[in-house]
Amino acid sequence: MKKIITYIVSFVMLLSVIGQATNIYNTTTYADTKQTFPKAPDIVGKSAILINPITGTILYEKDSHKKMYPASITKIMTALLTLENCKMNEEIIYSKKNIESLTWEDSNIDCKVGEKMTVKDGLYALMLASANETATALAEHISGSTENFTKLMNDRAKQAGATDTHFANANGLHDDNHFVTAYDMAMIMNDAIQYPAFLDVIHATEYTIPANNKRKKPYPSIQRHMMIHPTSQYFDADVIGGKTGYTDQAGKCLVTYAKRGNVPLICVVLKSDGDVVFEDTKKLLDYGFDNFESLNIFENDTRFNTNAFDNLASPFATTDKTITVDKDTFIMVPKGVSIADLDTEVSFHLTDDSFATITYKYGNHIMGSAKMKYINLGSTSEKEISTETESKTENNVAPTKKEKTTQAETKKTNKPVLLTIIIIIFVVIIIVSILTAIMLHRRKLNRIRALKRRRNR
Repeated sequence: MKKIITYIVSFVMLLSVIGQATNIYNTTTYADTKQTFPKAPDIVGKSAILINPITGTILYEKDSHKKMYPASITKIMTALLTLENCKMNEEIIYSKKNIESLTWEDSNIDCKVGEKMTVKDGLYALMLASANETATALAEHISGSTENFTKLMNDRAKQAGATDTHFANANGLHDDNHFVTAYDMAMIMNDAIQYPAFLDVIHATEYTIPANNKRKKPYPSIQRHMMIHPTSQYFDADVIGGKTGYTDQAGKCLVTYAKRGNVPLICVVLKSDGDVVFEDTKKLLDYGFDNFESLNIFENDTRFNTNAFDNLASPFATTDKTITVDKDTFIMVPKGVSIADLDTEVSFHLTDDSFATITYKYGNHIMGSAKMKYINLGSTSEKEISTETESKTENNVAPTKKEKTTQAETKKTNKPVLLTIIIIIFVVIIIVSILTAIMLHRRKLNRIRALKRRRNR
């Protein structure tokens, strides 16, 4: 009986350790913390969003999924498709249909029918001077017609995650069937900023379009986003660039990409009022940078630290595997908030590089997520090679290139805990021990009973 009690106590202790190690398998865990989100500023814009494009954390939103007219911020999509379908030295030609479709109030750079311009010059005219005829010229160059180009725009929008958007032209002139949402524009902007050439264009304060076959004098294109002009009252050193837009129906619109330190933010403000759109954007950017910080999941979530269980690695396994997250995965949280203050939710799904996703929440706000996956920490044969190479090194024998590589890889890793195998082995031992003890106990009782019967005879 003493053996049975000993095994039971040991089994309970092991389950306690395993329970701590496998806590990440809980579907949802809640932090016992009073959760308050930083107070956001008031803005004039009717719809807006502030988002970290790397973590996907939405720091602020105001009717961000409401369909709105975009005006010339449409040209971000036009620029994105141009970068994805053209070389910078390609030549675009301004058609008669394009030029004759312009009205006196349209933003333009006074292009002529038959004028030839490089794609590079066109991009600067598009994003700085907001030239409507250049947007159409790029569309015709890529797809043959504006109609075909809008199909490409709508397909690309869905690819970017902009599912509530529909484009009817390349320049943003008003059309009842031409609309976006603040969230969708942030998604489109996120795809565009992946191109260094796009960042170069939107960060320029001015660009001179050279003379060409129809233009006798160079034409200066001036940036309309006032937050990157050092002489402007709205200048903000964190702002890299973006795109302005305006029509009577859309109001003043602004998409902005900014970065402070290693924290990037995309801000979209729709239907604001005049230059107030820059003030709205400044308020939101300062709110994001001043009140939030980024945390590395791998470094801060201690549930992924398996060092405490190194000695429990199974001797029967030929490979070592452990659960981990990408070391470069970050989330955004209010300053002063730690991982322990967040609620976590695990959703299981099998993909090529992960088996689940862990999402971090602060109240009703999603702070970010990380993929959970198994990684191979090395095989038994690799360990043997590593031991041999260490022995060679001690005896001043240089290890081979392969041995050096294996040794370096092995030193970087820790032995994982193969919990399932350990549990099975332990349970089998307990069951066998209990059954053996019971059988021995029964045999002892039978012998005693047999002796009593003999005495009674």
